[in-house]
Amino acid sequence: MIDISGFEQISPYVRMVRLKKEASLSGKWKDIDNVFTYIAAGSADFILDGFRYSLHTGNAIIIPPYMTHVIVSNGTESLIQYIVHFDFYESEERKRLLHKDVLDEDERHLTVSSQENILGNQAVIAEIPEADRNRMIFCYLNLLREFFEDRSGKNMILKAGCMELLITTLRNCVGLKGGQENNRRKTKSWIHIENAVEYILGSDLTEDLGNERIAEAVGVSTNYLTSIFQTYLGVSLHKYVLNVRIERAQQMMLSGKVNVTEAANLTGFSSIHVFSKTFKNILGISPSQFLDDIVTKDQGHIV
Repeated sequence: MIDISGFEQISPYVRMVRLKKEASLSGKWKDIDNVFTYIAAGSADFILDGFRYSLHTGNAIIIPPYMTHVIVSNGTESLIQYIVHFDFYESEERKRLLHKDVLDEDERHLTVSSQENILGNQAVIAEIPEADRNRMIFCYLNLLREFFEDRSGKNMILKAGCMELLITTLRNCVGLKGGQENNRRKTKSWIHIENAVEYILGSDLTEDLGNERIAEAVGVSTNYLTSIFQTYLGVSLHKYVLNVRIERAQQMMLSGKVNVTEAANLTGFSSIHVFSKTFKNILGISPSQFLDDIVTKDQGHIV
């Protein structure tokens, strides 16, 4: 638990509320605002500026603005995240900022006021007790509904709901992660990891994305890259690429614009058989089952 007395004067501004349900997830982000995430189901590794933390159902995390983070889901259960993008203080200047990922923007322009840096460039991780989880879920779902509706008093409800989520998280904090101490401890290895992830996510998935090709693009040896990738992310480089391919295929099928065969071709699989086998190995269900069990049954504001 940490002292929450310093948070008594905050007046949160909620910029975005999202519920994300994904059978698998591999990605890298940097946001303009504070990001609250509650793991409602599943588990994932959150890598914050090069340091890995394994989160599971019942964990909550608050990531400060402009902190680079990689998320890699693990296990067979779908990862469900309750997400709120917010500022601690409402200001007319920052209200004009649109919700977006700023991973590829010039870092010289990525500044945050001291007022918004209330966490001191540290991420908060909490273990929400069983007794508080139902209340947190109810609070979040009410926040989600209010965000997408236009009703009187909406702004006050959003502030109150965000405050309740933050207080519950801060009361149950199990540690602060990141900050200047960790930044000093970072090694050059993480830079190579970041470059590899950026190269993979920016590539045409129909092209060769073997370990040697990625290592050459990053400028290091294949053995070195595969070793540090496994050490930092807890997953092999090859499996990470497969996860990215399968995640991209899911997004394509979710769009309704491509069928299973087209998704397989567009994500670089040699055949529909290889695609289906890989899909089932990673997600535990076939692509057709995914379409039947996930796509047709998802409801609400899931993005």
